[in-house]
Amino acid sequence: MLFHLCDCHNPSQGCFPTQAYLLEATGVSNGTLNNALNALEGKGLIRRHRAWDKRSKRQKPTRYILGFEFDKSGDPSPKTGDGKPKKPSPKSGDGAVSNLGGDPSPIWRGSRLQPTGEVTCKEPVINQRGARGKPFFTADERFEAKQISEYIRGGGAVNGQRIPRRVAECLMAEKMIDAVVAKQIGLS
Repeated sequence: MLFHLCDCHNPSQGCFPTQAYLLEATGVSNGTLNNALNALEGKGLIRRHRAWDKRSKRQKPTRYILGFEFDKSGDPSPKTGDGKPKKPSPKSGDGAVSNLGGDPSPIWRGSRLQPTGEVTCKEPVINQRGARGKPFFTADERFEAKQISEYIRGGGAVNGQRIPRRVAECLMAEKMIDAVVAKQIGLS
């Protein structure tokens, strides 16, 4: 939800997405949308400013004020039970403590990001023969090879020079004919 609000933010105009837009962009129900907005507002990440048109008494689009737009007087930091602001702590993650060093949190469990230098996506395999250990043949090539092998087994005479090279390779690789038959019809 916060991502979509940030996406709608315009530095000079503000953030005014309609609920209809947010419903369509996020694909959630109206109740889930309102719960998410209430939760973001409760955590101090956004504020909603509602305004009404004085003449027509209709509500104007809600302005969403994002956390980075808050000024010092409107600090959205969490409050304690007595209404005083909480002090930043490394366990809560609120605020900045400069003497902690580079770790973002003492509860850090390691990064889920890929280490640098590792390929995150795989390219399509160009050399399919080397990839599988045996040649790749299309369904058409296999079908034609099967037809030829059945014809040979049925006693038909075939000129091996007239068989397309890929179909001939399929006949041999898929062991549809043996080396003796291949030599007889002129494939080897």
